[in-house]
Amino acid sequence: MRLSHGLWGGQVLTSRVLRAALVWWLLAFGLAGAALAHKGSDAYLDVRQLQPAPQAGPSEAVPSRPEVPALRLSLSVALKDLDQVVAIDANGDARITWGEVRVATPALLAQLDRSARLDVAEKPDALTPTDADCVLRWQSDGLEQRSDGVYFRAAATVRCAGASSLHLQYRLFREQDAGHRLLVAGRMDGDDLLATISPQQDAAVQLRHATVRRAATGQWQTLRDYFLLGVEHLLHGYDHLAFLLALVLPLQLRLRPFSRVGHAAQPEPLMDNGWALLRTVTAFTLGHSITLVLATLGWTQADAGWVEPVIALSVAMTAALNLRPQPWLRVEALALVFGLVHGYGFAGLLVEAAAPDGLLPWALAGFNLGVEAGQLLAVAAWVLAVQWVVGRPWYQRVVVRGGSVLLIGLSMAWFWQRLA
Repeated sequence: MRLSHGLWGGQVLTSRVLRAALVWWLLAFGLAGAALAHKGSDAYLDVRQLQPAPQAGPSEAVPSRPEVPALRLSLSVALKDLDQVVAIDANGDARITWGEVRVATPALLAQLDRSARLDVAEKPDALTPTDADCVLRWQSDGLEQRSDGVYFRAAATVRCAGASSLHLQYRLFREQDAGHRLLVAGRMDGDDLLATISPQQDAAVQLRHATVRRAATGQWQTLRDYFLLGVEHLLHGYDHLAFLLALVLPLQLRLRPFSRVGHAAQPEPLMDNGWALLRTVTAFTLGHSITLVLATLGWTQADAGWVEPVIALSVAMTAALNLRPQPWLRVEALALVFGLVHGYGFAGLLVEAAAPDGLLPWALAGFNLGVEAGQLLAVAAWVLAVQWVVGRPWYQRVVVRGGSVLLIGLSMAWFWQRLA
């Protein structure tokens, strides 16, 4: 059986190649499901101090003890993530209804009571309340729609009188999802608060400290935390990694021996096609940095309903061009244009984190730098991984063409899942 037209651009396809292509596609759809199942998740916590209302009426002969400002925390967690620890989808039809959420609410609140709590490190005198007064008792506060789905919102209000040090312990999804992160934002004691926490960490989020002013440390802590968040976001973003791979697949990235470079009469590049790689990665960086900054600052916005499917399509289109190159289309231009779309995908996390204005520039800078660092790590890992096969005669046929078919399968699976 022979076909005169096929995926390889006019070359004859044998039944053997067709079977190989089918295997690539089946593998792609399997990987797509696995990637989505293990993708990291995010939850959001807003922390606010509520000032006590002024007391009306005549002044008392004996002055009353000043009322302690209440601390209000509002926690939002995706229903699809909570279904891992509480069986919300009772009938297993992969669709969570309001009735199922209402039935599961007591179990959800009990889970939050165990997983998110306050620690009072210091009580300066015996007149202050006990630790029991700082216990978070979460109450349902409704549902909210975010870019990646419906979230369950819970709220708790406490008064921790005399507590000079407060720390938030967060252990939700500790056993279920190593990529889960809690993004904390708000304002405490006159200072902006912005932090991230992983359930895997033993450390807690410092809400109040007796001697350390958050304003003095918050900027650098935010820069560090969001740098790490940017690295993780890129390395856990399978669609972004797939797009990078589609861009660099056709480049013959071969490292030159150091001895050869050092003793050459004329300086030689350390890697074949190194400049092509630099131009491509720089164009992608420029594109997603522009929309990341604009969207985070609120100067432009895009609906995730079209951004996420288009990101998936960008992988498919780039991989398809590896199979049928178009001489008039430069890969740098493609990277720049699609980078603008990917930037909106990166910005979604920062926008929903609702960083305070005073710390937003530091969060934006740290996150963007982290994304670039993760991008460089991914590209460097690919370059090193292909060194032992890049010179083989079958590299173009198996790695470039076969890998492109795999990426098309992955991206189309993502595309239909995101439309659904």
